[in-house]
Amino acid sequence: MIYYEKYGGSFDRTIVFLHNETAVHCFSKQYDYLARNYCVIVPHLPGFGRNASNMFSTEQAINEVVELIESLGKKVTLIGFGLGASLCLPLICRHGELFNGSIMISPWLIKDMESIERAMKAQADKEKVIKNKLLSGISGLAMGLDKDERKAHGEFCKNINMNSLMAAIDNGIRYEDYPEYTDIKMPMLALCGLKEDIEVRKSVRTLSMQNINCAYEMWDGAVQNIPYKFDKRLNKAIDDFIEKIYTK
Repeated sequence: MIYYEKYGGSFDRTIVFLHNETAVHCFSKQYDYLARNYCVIVPHLPGFGRNASNMFSTEQAINEVVELIESLGKKVTLIGFGLGASLCLPLICRHGELFNGSIMISPWLIKDMESIERAMKAQADKEKVIKNKLLSGISGLAMGLDKDERKAHGEFCKNINMNSLMAAIDNGIRYEDYPEYTDIKMPMLALCGLKEDIEVRKSVRTLSMQNINCAYEMWDGAVQNIPYKFDKRLNKAIDDFIEKIYTK
């Protein structure tokens, strides 16, 4: 079973957060707020956090997340950021019976090989930065992590396998490979910042244009930082989204 963290009580309403490719606790500013009314589950994807000993692969990540959610015995609301948002697409397309809705924040689903290689080079060039204790502490502060979370973040950064990070970037998840998406009936919300890369903005627009059940929003000033820089707005958006699921 995949390693995961749990926040909140045994509420029927359950959220599963899928983190991005750089920080397991990227949703830290959602934990306390949402744990008051929801059971919050945060799995550590293969290659990251306490699952760093396993190399990342898209299929393994999907299989482990599915196994976890099946063990809960109920439908959950799936929320992902960055890599996690991209993973939402195959999960809701292949295993829609496990979910009552999905929020995808900064998904990268429309891309070409040139942009993938550019992103991989950028991350490879930052390896020493990623693994530097002082700098990982600074990035943890920027995300609003508490003392324990910053310590864990530093350890996770130090232990990350760069091959896993490269595999997470070149994850093979592309919108065009999931034609069944257009038939999904559950509520969905695609989010990104107005300052994000054009391919992320195209991904968000496409998700909305190709399925009447998917709304989309682009937030002014945001750029790959919505969960921790726009936390109050996101927390309210999640609350409103889930309330509509249960009161429809």
